[in-house]
Amino acid sequence: MKIRNLIAICVLLTVSAAVAVSCKGKKVETKPVKGVLEEPVKEGAASEMVNATLDRHVLDSNFENLLLDTVNKVAVWSLVRCDSVTSSDGFGIVVAKESRATILANIRHGNNPTARYDAANGCLWLTGIPMEGTGVHVERLYQIKFPENGPATIAATIDPYEMQQALCNQLKYSIKGEKITLYCGDQEPVTVTNTVKDMGDFYDDALWFGEQLSYDISGENVYVHATPGVSFVTGKVLHYDDMPTISAKVTLNADGSFTLSDAKIEN
Repeated sequence: MKIRNLIAICVLLTVSAAVAVSCKGKKVETKPVKGVLEEPVKEGAASEMVNATLDRHVLDSNFENLLLDTVNKVAVWSLVRCDSVTSSDGFGIVVAKESRATILANIRHGNNPTARYDAANGCLWLTGIPMEGTGVHVERLYQIKFPENGPATIAATIDPYEMQQALCNQLKYSIKGEKITLYCGDQEPVTVTNTVKDMGDFYDDALWFGEQLSYDISGENVYVHATPGVSFVTGKVLHYDDMPTISAKVTLNADGSFTLSDAKIEN
């Protein structure tokens, strides 16, 4: 009797272990996040009035000071308006290091650009905003260098489209009912609950990058932050209220390309 019980217990444990392995090994069907931007974002060109204002070389109340680094003798200004009634349309940057100033008229800084001088690498980091509006905030990253002899130059820039495509490779998702689960590298999956009730079912491709993209240049390293929007069968507007943000460290390569590392979902 005892032997029979022992055999039964062994069989039960074997079956249980097999079921556990089977469940653990079951793969969840995931989908990649899509990109809203279909092509590179054109940088555009400043108007004749913007160029004329910058050519006056007068840093008056029409400019906003973005950076005044007295230790490294670096300063940055953005042109807000050409006169009391004419906007700059978000174009026009002036950078200065020691006694040399350089006009970068065609950088579209938009609203609330940021700048930081990286003394360790001898470069200036600047964020411009080529796309902004209701529900849309898309930044472009610039690296500006100061040659010993000559004006400052744009050493590298990251097009929002290229960053969007790189971010799409960092994140996958699955949907069950109203639950959206996001997968990023080796990080534990993050699940959020959709609260939008008046837009119908999820669209076949439910998650999209491209309308919320910004950079944090305040620290030793540069980080990109992007929030995927949710698409439904009703309407074309992406919803962001329930979604977390993904961040990743940005490294510029010698050839002007970039790589992402340490990607993670921020709760």
